[in-house]
Amino acid sequence: MKPIIRLSYIVLMLLLVSCGVKKENEALKAEIEKVQKENDAYKAKTVQLTTSIESYKQLLKEIDNNLQAIDANVLMTGTLKDEMKSDASVGEKILNRIKNIHSLMENSKLKLQALDRTLTDLRKKFGDKSEEVQQLSAELKMAAQQLIDREKEFAEMRAGFEDDIEGLESAYQTQLKIAEDLKEMVNRAFYYSGTSNELLTKGIIEKEGGFIGIGKVKVLNANSPEALFNKISKETTDSLVFKSKTLKLITDHPTESFTIKEGKAQSVLKIVDKKAFWKQGNYLVVQTK
Repeated sequence: MKPIIRLSYIVLMLLLVSCGVKKENEALKAEIEKVQKENDAYKAKTVQLTTSIESYKQLLKEIDNNLQAIDANVLMTGTLKDEMKSDASVGEKILNRIKNIHSLMENSKLKLQALDRTLTDLRKKFGDKSEEVQQLSAELKMAAQQLIDREKEFAEMRAGFEDDIEGLESAYQTQLKIAEDLKEMVNRAFYYSGTSNELLTKGIIEKEGGFIGIGKVKVLNANSPEALFNKISKETTDSLVFKSKTLKLITDHPTESFTIKEGKAQSVLKIVDKKAFWKQGNYLVVQTK
């Protein structure tokens, strides 16, 4: 190849690479802007969610797609870091990838929080015993935990670029705090205690079934007033003390997951297996005497 032809070929290749990088950055910026607009709408609470199993599943699917996109961006960013040693312009591509990860993580967090708010409405609409509602609740917690795990990975990845890419830290003056915002949601539980009459009159429980009117079972009322419940953390709550000689659990909890120590003035409910104890739901209703 003659020198002049070789030079023209190299210039052409550089132009093609430059155009490719430019197009990739423009596409990433457009994606970031699109996701950010959606994030702003969720923050302003202008997004109205339909109280249906289908819409809930669709939003969970969108969150799962976000998680896959985050993983793809992390993988690509790791590849670009090696290229940065020989090409300084790669820094802009990395910055845009990290911005995209940031916006997708925030989008997932906002959608998870929106779903969490509507879960109570689903419970009221379809009943606390609905298998689909219980399954969606479990999937919500799983997705939240996956996002919490990715925040740690994201923080570690960003730390590896802070000395190499100018303007990286200024782009994230406010941390996402995914774990801080979502751990409370994942570990949140509610409990209420009272006599049989109190539980019924306050709408906490209702009577169900029985044969020929005998042996009706008390169950949690899906439309019970949530404001009456006490909020606790599944992660840190090992035991609860009740001013009662005897205790009876109305909500479903495996017998091997807890113990009850009854006394003259008070009784203590000790949770020995937290995962099993809260497996059926986030609510605990205790009948006292």
